[in-house]
Amino acid sequence: MITKLTAIATVSVALLGFSGAHADVPFQPIADLGFGASVYDVSAAGLIVGIVRTSNGLNVPAVWSSATATPTALPTDGRGGFASAINSNGEVVGQTFSASGSGGTPTVWRGGVRVQLPDLGGGGDARDIGESGEIVGYVYGDGGALRAARWVNDVLEVLPLPAFGNPGDSVWSSAESINSSGIITGTVRVAWDSTGQAGSDSLAIRWDNGAVRACTSQGLETKGLSVDNLGNILLNGYFSATGGPAVARANGTLVQLPLIGTSYVVRATAMSRSGIVCGYYLSSDPTTGRPLWKGAAWSNGTATTAATALELPAGMAWAFPWGVGNNGIVIGEVSDGVSGIAIPGYWALDLAPAMLTASDASGARGQVIELTATSMRGTAKNVGHSVSATVNGIAAGQAVTNTNGVAKIAFTIPANTSGSQLSVRFRDESGAIANKQITVSGGCATGDLNCDGAVNGTDLGLLMSQWGSSGSADLNGDGVVNGTDLGRLIGAWRN
Repeated sequence: MITKLTAIATVSVALLGFSGAHADVPFQPIADLGFGASVYDVSAAGLIVGIVRTSNGLNVPAVWSSATATPTALPTDGRGGFASAINSNGEVVGQTFSASGSGGTPTVWRGGVRVQLPDLGGGGDARDIGESGEIVGYVYGDGGALRAARWVNDVLEVLPLPAFGNPGDSVWSSAESINSSGIITGTVRVAWDSTGQAGSDSLAIRWDNGAVRACTSQGLETKGLSVDNLGNILLNGYFSATGGPAVARANGTLVQLPLIGTSYVVRATAMSRSGIVCGYYLSSDPTTGRPLWKGAAWSNGTATTAATALELPAGMAWAFPWGVGNNGIVIGEVSDGVSGIAIPGYWALDLAPAMLTASDASGARGQVIELTATSMRGTAKNVGHSVSATVNGIAAGQAVTNTNGVAKIAFTIPANTSGSQLSVRFRDESGAIANKQITVSGGCATGDLNCDGAVNGTDLGLLMSQWGSSGSADLNGDGVVNGTDLGRLIGAWRN
C-alpha cells in the first residue's frame, strides 16, 4: 500500500510569488537502491514516480512514498521501463521495455497493476495522464514514424496534425502534456525530408476540442512541453537572438521567460498545472571555471518573474529538475558528473497554502443535488482545476472549476440511504481537502423517483433508463436496477 510522501507532503503550497533573492532552495535527496535513480513527476499527495536502477543494471519504474523509504518497483514482467507521470488518483503512466530490441509499450499502472495500452503494432510511450484518467503520448506508425496519441478509457486515438513540412517529408509528432480540461500540447517535426536528409524543423502545437493548431507563430524550432490549467503552454525554442523557454498564452501572446544572469543556455523541462515552471541553465564554478548545470524555477511564467535558483549541492557538477507539482515540489536529480550515478531528490519551494472551501448540502433520498467547492491559492481562484468528491468513502464525481474557482458535482442521494447524514470529502489537484456533510431528509415515497408525489409512467421511464446499473431506481438496495425493483415500483403505482 503506497502512502503519502510524508517528508514533503507538509510543504505549504500555492501559486504566490517566490524569489531567488534569498539562499538557493536546498536540495533534499530521496532513497534509491544504491545505484542511482531519476524522478519525473510528483502527485498532489506527494507520491513521486520515475526510474530506479537495480544491482543488475536494469532500469525499473518506481514510486516513492517517503523520502527515506525504499522505492516500490512497478511490475514490468522483468523487462524494466520507466514511469513518466502520476495524477491525483495515483494512476501512473510510462513505458514498459520490449522483451527484445529497443523501444517499449505504452503502459498505465492502476493500484500497482500494469495495463498495456493499445498501439499500432510498434509500441510507443505514455507521457502524461490527466485528472480524469485521459492519457497522452505517442505510438509508432508506418515505417517507425511517431504519431501523437491519446487514450480515453484505454482506447487509442491517433491525434490529427496541422499542415506541416513539404510533400514527401517524413513528419513525426508526439503529445507531451494534458491539462485538467483536456487541452493537449506536443510537437510536430520533420524527421527526414523528401530527399532522405535528416530534417530539423519542429513546431509546438496544441490540441483543443478536436482542433489542432500551432501554439505560436513566433520563434524557431519550438517544442511543446507542458500545458497548465489556463491553457498556457510551455515551450523550448529559439526566440529573438537567444535560445530559451517561453510561454504561449491561451490568448495568443508569447512571453519569454527571463534568462538567469548572463547565461544563454536555458532549457525548461516542465510546468505544473498551476503554472510553476522548472528548468536548468549552464553556469560555471567561480573558482575553477568548471562548467556547472544548475536548476531554476519560475513562479508563473511571466517576463517580470525572476527565476528562483535551486541548490547545486557541494561536490556536484549538475542538477536537472525534471518535474514540478502543484504542491510546490520540484523533483529531479544531481550528480558529480564523474561517477555516472544520479542522486534523486527534490527542492521544496516556499509557497503559501492551497485552500479548498465547500458548503454543506441537503436533499431527499433519490434526489439529485449539487455538491460545490471552491479551489484557491492564497487570494487567487484556481480556474480549470480538477476537484473530486467522495461520499461515505465512495467516489461521487469529478468536475473542473469555473472562472470563479468553483467546481459543481451532481450527486444522486441513494434511495436506500439509511440515516440522516452522509459525509462528503472534496480534494483538488493541489492536494487541498475539505470535509462537509449532506443532510438527508425523509425522502419520497417508494417508487416516486422524481419526487413529484406520484408513481407513474415518468418514474417507470427513469427506472428503465437505469436498468442493469445502480442508481436511485435501485429500490431494494442490492446494487443493480432489475426486475425486483420494477415489481416494487409497479406495486407502489399511484397517480
